[in-house]
Amino acid sequence: MSEPTAFRRSPDQGMPESIRSLTGKLSRKTLPLYLSMLSDTVGGIVTVAVLGHTKTAELAAYALVIALFNPLLMVVRGSLRGSMPFAAEHEDDASTLAPLVRDSTWLAILMGVLGALFLSTLPLLAPGLGVAAPTVAALGLFPLVLAGNMVVVAIKASVTTLLVALGRNRGVLVISLVTTTSTIGSVPLLVLGVGPLPALGLIGAGAAMLLVSVVTTVLSQYLLRRHTVLRHHPVGLGAPRWGDVWQIAKVGLPTGMTLLVKFGTMSVLALAVARIGPVEAATHQLLVVVTTFAFMPAVAAAQSAIPLTARAARDGDRTEVRRTLVAGYLTSLPVIGFSVALLWVAAAPLAGLLSADPLVREGVVALVPLLTAVVLADAMQSLPGLGLVALKNTRPSLYAFLGCYGLLSAAALPITEHGGLSLLWSAYAVATFGLVALQILAFGRLSARVSRTGAGQEEERSLEHGPRPGRGR
Repeated sequence: MSEPTAFRRSPDQGMPESIRSLTGKLSRKTLPLYLSMLSDTVGGIVTVAVLGHTKTAELAAYALVIALFNPLLMVVRGSLRGSMPFAAEHEDDASTLAPLVRDSTWLAILMGVLGALFLSTLPLLAPGLGVAAPTVAALGLFPLVLAGNMVVVAIKASVTTLLVALGRNRGVLVISLVTTTSTIGSVPLLVLGVGPLPALGLIGAGAAMLLVSVVTTVLSQYLLRRHTVLRHHPVGLGAPRWGDVWQIAKVGLPTGMTLLVKFGTMSVLALAVARIGPVEAATHQLLVVVTTFAFMPAVAAAQSAIPLTARAARDGDRTEVRRTLVAGYLTSLPVIGFSVALLWVAAAPLAGLLSADPLVREGVVALVPLLTAVVLADAMQSLPGLGLVALKNTRPSLYAFLGCYGLLSAAALPITEHGGLSLLWSAYAVATFGLVALQILAFGRLSARVSRTGAGQEEERSLEHGPRPGRGR
């Protein structure tokens, strides 16, 4: 029997032609998304650096509000990913995409308002949480400004998520570059003041963030409506169709909650380490920063793979669904491997740039092997985890995080007390490798249900029972 064409090997290559093609396509989609993540990070660093030249209490107040803002924003963004498989399935159908955009926008408004309500209560809750009085006094109107910013950023996130689902990752990069450039220009101007302009301090930072968000949200709407299939189709907002909004939320909310579990666990780990001493706390924080940067290629590849996986699942092509996962690994792991190898070689100089304390530098260098294990495990679990978004069933991922990271959180304090930072990061690596096994198992089980017959049955159900999210009525 001759070998199927899809798996036929070329004489000079060792992998199937289809996987090579998928890897190349995914790499081209991943690069702009990865660069956009780096760009967004630069913008955040600029804001912190500028506020570092103001009052210490204002920087502390900023850190307090951002410590709540970022997890809430991750939940919002994760929830909005529920629109991605529906958009990817109908990337060329404007009549289907237009109502999906509206449904996603209403979900963004709802999630953004909920997040804004949490933020607006911070000035009332902070004293009861034991926050120092100077920090509470420095908050001022900043939490309320960021509450408004939460709603605007949520609406922008609903659009950038759809752009990724439609394969317009370069558009997302453009939005990120404009965001970073605008931040670099506006934050110093409003925070420190220039010439006759007064220095507004923390409230200036909030005003700059809100202004940049409004501008880039308008830009994102323009890109979605003029550089996709929607350019000749009216979108508008219209009344919410809560049934269809809920269909998106059912896919996205578990992803948002998964991110919340991860953020919560990292906070517990930081608290456990802080009980040992300042050197260990600083070492831990530097390791977390390095891990975040090294992990970015996997997140970019995983998000870029969602449209490819969703379309393969729509067509009932189980083999293509699984090949996309392999292509994601082939795209991201070499980049991560290079980053980790560079870290092994240059760990001491890099740690020296991040900290002047020799004990902190020694601690970072000593834990590079465990950091490598965590980065690789996190990269390996993220691809099948976001693959579940494409398959429209994200609850297994939430359960996996609740199990693995829940146990890690529960054991963090005793582990740190008995074994210090090294034992804690060993446990962190074990928990993350547990996620790898569970995520791959869930992806394999759900992808096994993909079949051409199943795809046909789904289409029949759609015709019998009305439109799925985003279908025109």
